[in-house]
Amino acid sequence: MLRQFCQSIKRLESGANISKLRPTTFYKQQRIFSRYYSCATDTKKSSFEEMKNACRDPIVWIDCEMTGLDVFKDTIIEICCIITDSKLNILDAQGFESVIYKPKSVLDSMNNWCIEHHGKSGLTKKVLNASSESKSLEKVEEALLEYIKKYVPLMGSAVLGGNTIHMDKFFMIREFPKVVDHLHYRVIDVSSISEICKRLNPELTKYQPRKKNCHTAKSDILESIGQLKWFSKYYLKSDKEVDFNAVVLGGTGIGKLALK
Repeated sequence: MLRQFCQSIKRLESGANISKLRPTTFYKQQRIFSRYYSCATDTKKSSFEEMKNACRDPIVWIDCEMTGLDVFKDTIIEICCIITDSKLNILDAQGFESVIYKPKSVLDSMNNWCIEHHGKSGLTKKVLNASSESKSLEKVEEALLEYIKKYVPLMGSAVLGGNTIHMDKFFMIREFPKVVDHLHYRVIDVSSISEICKRLNPELTKYQPRKKNCHTAKSDILESIGQLKWFSKYYLKSDKEVDFNAVVLGGTGIGKLALK
């Protein structure tokens, strides 16, 4: 297993696409290797350190502020990313946050809602004052991908998370394709959980955290993480709360298959 893990790292360092490698298999290799890490040479310590520090089943939370909601015409002007582990613990409180420069002509063509709210939050001014070089779309995409790879070095091992995250992903497919390609194709949409809860347990939804509607990318992400923590505590069952005997005896066959 140790040798297989080292081979996986060599493939990663050579630039090979190892997205087909099962993340669970890789992390098994990682745990075995970590026992021997102190005896490893320093020749490839930086790459080994990245693998050692990578969390299991991470969630890459992203929120974008756009000039509108037309995926064919509008564009991203602010993007924020915060990464959590599987237990929703934030790995870096500062996260990644950046505006993307756009000329005044683009911002003047926004709809009334965006003009009002982006102006009120100060985002419009930040975008106009940003450097057209260091805050270009290409530069911001490179910086975001580098940030994500610090915590998620293995392609395809992290899912994208957020509220109504499919809309952000629509824009990212066009403007941040390298970031989308690095993540798993599945997403965690907190708004979907909220909609399910509203239908199956409408009384409970009366007490769920309300959004403050600050309309900044970072505040929206922190609210989404907070919402999912709330649903995990009061609505979703943990493994300690599930009666697995009842699941197996439920007669659906799904439980039996899942426990194998």
